[in-house]
Amino acid sequence: MSSEANTPVLPNCIRLPLPEDELMEVVAKAKDYAIMHGAAMRSKTAFSPDSLNFAPFVLVPSSFPRKEFEKAVALQPIINRLMHNVAHDEEFITTTLAETIKVDEFTANLFNIYRKVLAHGFTQICT
Repeated sequence: MSSEANTPVLPNCIRLPLPEDELMEVVAKAKDYAIMHGAAMRSKTAFSPDSLNFAPFVLVPSSFPRKEFEKAVALQPIINRLMHNVAHDEEFITTTLAETIKVDEFTANLFNIYRKVLAHGFTQICT
């Protein structure tokens, strides 16, 4: 326990620092994984078809208190229900986003997709 407000301090998951050669190998593999799993994107300001930027990610796992994890797991069904209810409340979404879609192109594009889905009806194909 840390003396600072009795905040628990969790031990590192792996021994750091890594040897330089091992670190470079892990970084290269992490970048490949990020590209293959959609965690890279092209720059909007300096677009190049030959270069990608990586979304921020951590290289090593972080310890997380089990009690806090269990709280998050318990809350998830409630959050899922909230998101479902909001997604199916056309009046709420339209009213809430009315000003945002005027100034934010990304949100406006998403909202237009939402409107098209509403116009065609919700369909989910289960395979």
